[in-house]
Amino acid sequence: MSLYFCLRETADIAAFISGTDALPQESIPASEALGRVLGQNVYAPFPCPACNRSTRDGYAVRSADVAGARPENPVLLRLAGECRMGAMCSKALHAGEAWRVYTGSDVPEGADEVVMQEDAAPAGPPPAWSISATAIAVYRPGAAGQHMLTRGADLPQGELLAQAGTKLGAHHLALLAQFFRHLPVHRRPVLGVLATGDEFCPPTPATAVAAGQCNTNALLLQALATTLGARCQHLGTVPDNIDVLHKHLRAALPDGPTPCDVVVVVGGSSGGKRDFSAQAIAALPGCRLYGHDQRVSSGRPLTIARVGQTSVWGLPGHPLSLALAAQVFLAPLLQKLGGQQAAPGFINPAPSVLARLGLALPVEGTAPAHYPVMLRRGHGRLTAWPVPAGTGKTAVLRDMHGWITMPGCPDAAAGTAKSGLRRGAAIRVRLFA
Repeated sequence: MSLYFCLRETADIAAFISGTDALPQESIPASEALGRVLGQNVYAPFPCPACNRSTRDGYAVRSADVAGARPENPVLLRLAGECRMGAMCSKALHAGEAWRVYTGSDVPEGADEVVMQEDAAPAGPPPAWSISATAIAVYRPGAAGQHMLTRGADLPQGELLAQAGTKLGAHHLALLAQFFRHLPVHRRPVLGVLATGDEFCPPTPATAVAAGQCNTNALLLQALATTLGARCQHLGTVPDNIDVLHKHLRAALPDGPTPCDVVVVVGGSSGGKRDFSAQAIAALPGCRLYGHDQRVSSGRPLTIARVGQTSVWGLPGHPLSLALAAQVFLAPLLQKLGGQQAAPGFINPAPSVLARLGLALPVEGTAPAHYPVMLRRGHGRLTAWPVPAGTGKTAVLRDMHGWITMPGCPDAAAGTAKSGLRRGAAIRVRLFA
């Protein structure tokens, strides 16, 4: 048994998560798509800009007309019109003409340059400048294409704007909203949380709060679901009664009144005579049990099953076990359901930091193991300390910042493996959401 708390990953769990399919797509307003995941590749339906556009306040001209312009010898052009912001400019510019343009306004057909207003001025003495100037004087030459974007120069028609599986941030929406009012995104997963335990079903809620017995595990899972873009459905808190537990589970199945995509039963997963989670899950109609009594950490078993398209998990009620299992197993499952890429390299990874290991950590099994760690900063560096095994203190939730993963060793089963991580080794710590 490890001296430090760890969560061991099994082949059953990895296969269960990798076999999960993304939820169906739906079309929603772009203004409501922040944090949602695109269901398909999105391409530009038209070029951007759609017409030649000015990038400066000034005058649209033909570069050939102003090639010889100098401060001491300006070129005079007839001011033929004005291209206003937000209005299409369908007119054409001819030789010897100039059109007044503004930053972001269209440029008339025939113009291939914009002269900045600082390099030109209305021709003639004041006060005619401010009344009805009919000509401008250009004092500097330019070059074709200067201070303007041609049609499609930013994004040509058909250009890929965002890939399927992209979790939409503010910068994505700023781009996509130029082209679309609605976006195709995957439906948000619904995580159902069913807590168990007589200790959480006291006669009066006030007494429970005073005694410190409120079920914080449900709040932990709700916060994780919200962080990952999923919705949380509280299925209630039930006593240690297999019939009551089974009834609540049935309600969360696809044909029930509160259907969920993932159901987590918290607690009742050990081997005690009043631990019924595994039995109640296995008794669900059409249940396919993928893993039962999966001892992912010392003495804390885990159950995984699927009923139709609904994933059902039995997780331990120990806060530390639940917090780590939720981050390591539930987070990638909810990401896959929400449409993020199936390959592990494409799933949005948890934020991470580099640290030094505070003590030597041996490889103790063939399966990967995840160790929760506490981060401490001292002497100019960050040190990660694994949590001691057997801790039952909730204060560890305050001190625990993330986790590290130790790959398994095939030779560990034969007892020949001596490898591991030495004290001071550089490691990557994935931070809790």
